Amino acid sequence: MKPLALLAAAVGSLLLVPTSRADQACRYMQSRSGLAGYENGGLYILDHFRLTKGRTDLREFLWQHWHGQKKGVAEARVRTVDRGTVRVLYLVQPDAEGRWGVEVEINRPADPPCLSFYADALVRVPIAKPDEDYPSQTSGLWAVDKLPANRVADSDDVESKFYRLMLVRNNKPLFSDLI
Repeated sequence: MKPLALLAAAVGSLLLVPTSRADQACRYMQSRSGLAGYENGGLYILDHFRLTKGRTDLREFLWQHWHGQKKGVAEARVRTVDRGTVRVLYLVQPDAEGRWGVEVEINRPADPPCLSFYADALVRVPIAKPDEDYPSQTSGLWAVDKLPANRVADSDDVESKFYRLMLVRNNKPLFSDLI
């Protein structure tokens, strides 16, 4: 193998190594110790093809806690098309500088099995057809490089059936899919 090709293969393999061990990435998924004082939102069941009470309740819990700056923890079990059931843990809390956000831990049957990330904001996106289960309530893609122009105002009191939540970091969506 030529030296340049060997170097490229070595660098490429480094990109595939997770930056943290799974046991460090999902510390709260494994143990809820250290979460005294957090309101427990319970377990929410989400389905890919139909709206569940769990999905609307999770939206409401996350929005109320983040917007109201109240510590909270909620777990969702998400039935997926290709990965079975995925567990997602949401922790609403301030970061080290006191800014409120949502820490998310995703435990899934994939490699790496657990991912974690931090959203520094939530945005409510109105649903065009709130009485339609799929795809309006449960699926849909969004551009990953910009926030939607049409949003539910933070001050509006809106039932969670009428919006989806977008996790945001640095004024950009974290995912193309919404809660």
